[in-house]
Amino acid sequence: MNISQIVGFSGTGLVIVGYIPQIHHLIKEQCTAGLSVPAFAVWCSASLLFLIHATMIRDVVFVGVQVVNLAASGIIVAFCKRYAGQVCPSHAPAYSASAREDAS
Repeated sequence: MNISQIVGFSGTGLVIVGYIPQIHHLIKEQCTAGLSVPAFAVWCSASLLFLIHATMIRDVVFVGVQVVNLAASGIIVAFCKRYAGQVCPSHAPAYSASAREDAS
């Protein structure tokens, strides 16, 4: 493994670490606050296209990170659809304030 691949896999590790809190909160609290299904669906599509490209050019690091992105985005879309509109107690005050502002 060369230095470029080590750097790339380190970046992939950071991508995983970045997704973990979001997915954990979504599943544990069944809270979709601030998550956009259309945005994550587009992200899934982009990841799939990048994955195809990475596979065609045989870039192991790029394949790895796109597999992670596709899986994480897919999990987020699936659970957002499952828990659509549900907000946990810690996000409820912000959503209540937002609804009051929209009504004014």
